[in-house]
Amino acid sequence: MRLFYHFFQIFWVAFCAVAMGMQTRLLLNLPLELTWMEGFVFCGTIFGYHCTHANRWYSVLAWAAGWAGGLLYLSTFLQHPSGWGLHSWALVPVFFWLAYYGFERPGRVGLRAHPIAKPLTVAITWAWVTVLLPAADMPWQSLIWIGAGRAAFIFVLALAYDLSDLQYDQALGLQTWTGKLGVKRSFFLIYTGLGISAGFVLLNALLGIFDIWEASILLVSLLISVFWLRGVLLTPRWVPWQKTLIDGLMMLQFVLVVLLTGGS
Repeated sequence: MRLFYHFFQIFWVAFCAVAMGMQTRLLLNLPLELTWMEGFVFCGTIFGYHCTHANRWYSVLAWAAGWAGGLLYLSTFLQHPSGWGLHSWALVPVFFWLAYYGFERPGRVGLRAHPIAKPLTVAITWAWVTVLLPAADMPWQSLIWIGAGRAAFIFVLALAYDLSDLQYDQALGLQTWTGKLGVKRSFFLIYTGLGISAGFVLLNALLGIFDIWEASILLVSLLISVFWLRGVLLTPRWVPWQKTLIDGLMMLQFVLVVLLTGGS
């Protein structure tokens, strides 16, 4: 059971990243298909989240995934060099990661060391990976507004991550935005972020990018997030699974969109 727990935690966030990309395709009426991009995103997410983990096996698996993602990227580029534009866009999150993380633990360098920059960088990176990359051929006018709503949603999850790590970060002397704000004001910021994400959902509906039912199901998922995050972060028994459950909001949103659209 413990082995399952560790493997689940390693791979779960990567599945969530792929699911959010698939959600973007569903919302834009694009075909659902697994391509090299999904493999690259899956491997890259595992690497980005666990490459500096204190547990040796986590870091070994993360670096193996990183090499696999790099080889997949390179082999696909060599087979289809005409798609250099999409390949170059796929490298942008790598530069975000370098700016955010550096290669040091526990993270006193790069943007990760700056309280406000940390959740913003995470939000922009995830919006890029889960909106632009799976829908690169769509008009930018649509992707900008979808990406803004996605970034606000991920920003909230990044804040929830920091709240989950509050005691750990304080013990190591790490400065986070939630650490400066405290729990009460952090929740106010989380609710504000969910409200902003809801605002962009409504804007996408007004612009005709989402239909009314798609917008409605996304708003329902954001409403659920309000109670979900409060319950997960303030209930002691959920502490070992907090980050998994926080990420689960991405999978919940994807499943709701699949149920609405029938997966096509």
